[in-house]
Amino acid sequence: SRRLEKECLRNIELQWLLEAICPNYHSIADFRKDNPKALKQLFKLFVSFLKDAELIAGETIAIDGTKSRAHNGKKS
Repeated sequence: SRRLEKECLRNIELQWLLEAICPNYHSIADFRKDNPKALKQLFKLFVSFLKDAELIAGETIAIDGTKSRAHNGKKS
């Protein structure tokens, strides 16, 4: 929720979409907590739209959440 709040302030396209309204992280967290079924249905509809537009095949969807730190030192 905090990252979404930061993105609302940073991303110009998102600012346009939200009509310059920037919700705080607590409002975002409450919305996500109060509407889990609706959000799940939204994601299903979005995947269905991507399949219909032939942007994805829909066979396998994977998300890589790996975080790694860079090691730029001369010794490494």
